[in-house]
Amino acid sequence: MKIGAFAKRFDVSVDTVRYYIEIELLLPDKKASAQYEFTPSCVEDMAFISEMKQFHFTLQEIRQMLLRKRISDFTVFEDIRWHYLRMMNEKKQRLMKDKEQLENALHQLENKLITLQDEPRTEAETGVPYSFLPLLYCPSCRIPLQIRNAFLQGKYMLSAQLYCSCSYRAEIKDGILLTSDKENARSAYTYGYEHERFQLLSSAFINLTEKGNQWLADRLRSEHAKHQLIVEANADVYTVLPRYISSLPPETMYIFCGTSSELLIRLKEKLSQNHTDLQALYIESSDWQFPLAPVTVDLIVDSFSFNDFSLHNRIFPLLPMLPYLKPGARVLGHYLYYQPPAASLARICHLFPQAHERTYHPDYLDENFSRVGMKLTERELLGYTKEPGNYLRYHVHNEKLHLLAYLAEHRDSGDRPNLFVQ
Repeated sequence: MKIGAFAKRFDVSVDTVRYYIEIELLLPDKKASAQYEFTPSCVEDMAFISEMKQFHFTLQEIRQMLLRKRISDFTVFEDIRWHYLRMMNEKKQRLMKDKEQLENALHQLENKLITLQDEPRTEAETGVPYSFLPLLYCPSCRIPLQIRNAFLQGKYMLSAQLYCSCSYRAEIKDGILLTSDKENARSAYTYGYEHERFQLLSSAFINLTEKGNQWLADRLRSEHAKHQLIVEANADVYTVLPRYISSLPPETMYIFCGTSSELLIRLKEKLSQNHTDLQALYIESSDWQFPLAPVTVDLIVDSFSFNDFSLHNRIFPLLPMLPYLKPGARVLGHYLYYQPPAASLARICHLFPQAHERTYHPDYLDENFSRVGMKLTERELLGYTKEPGNYLRYHVHNEKLHLLAYLAEHRDSGDRPNLFVQ
């Protein structure tokens, strides 16, 4: 019998049969033509293998049984038959133990599912905390915004209309601050939230990203100053801060910015359930010109937000946020880049014609931070991946995508540019 017919008879692949031959479970005759001929003995052995696999014997265990079977016959030598029975009894005991463990695990899993399904949810709707109301300013005039038609509940403003005499308009809806540029909001990457997009990211990229997260977390945990205002943009793309809020001072205030109000609402609900007294403002904006008072931000967390913003804008992402920075403000983040002349860089230009000309270049951060009077005071190359996954559609197969973690600070107060130049 040829290998194809043999494999078909036992409903296995030819590769499986070849592997069994390789580990000496099967010993067919090998002809001069290098083809295998399967004898009745092979058929008997394969039937034995199939039966033992049904009993959950491993291939190594089956191999040991076949070795004994080949030097004797279970029906002739009582000691060999006894050995066979002993192995069967041992397997039975192991399977019974496995069954007990599986039943116990299933019971625990059922209890966990009940706990998760019955987990209390925050009934009270949350919105803009009152602590943020004095900070709502016109981004053009730099004066406090007027508020009308406000709906308040508890310690939050859930809805309102915001306006300035210069004609600037914004709105609070469902507890989210919607800016006047929302109509032009682009469609952002959202792999931080959507399961389908998560499936398109490789394990190598996810693990590399986690290295970046841990690097950021170590710096965040060293933040001991109270009453800080921390901004994380593109929070509907990917956000790091929620994982480490419990490690930061409770007085810390947060701003999460994104282009999707739906995803920002989901983020708000999740954080409200886990942190009932969280002081957080959620802003839907694509141009990062926030209706926020000048000189209020202590720290910007860049979790790929500069990469993403620069794909759709020809300006450096920090420029719109410069007016909000305090003199000692810092930027903490991680940045993806390619070494020229990577084909991925050309592909970015093709796919994103509005992209910054130096985005994803290794010197992009140094060049642009220098122009605004800042510099990288810490940097660490965390590694690279050649296959980040299909979700990063600009990536060319087998090119190195590097991840740099960094901390940027002002060189000194004298070098700081005029933040109010339009």
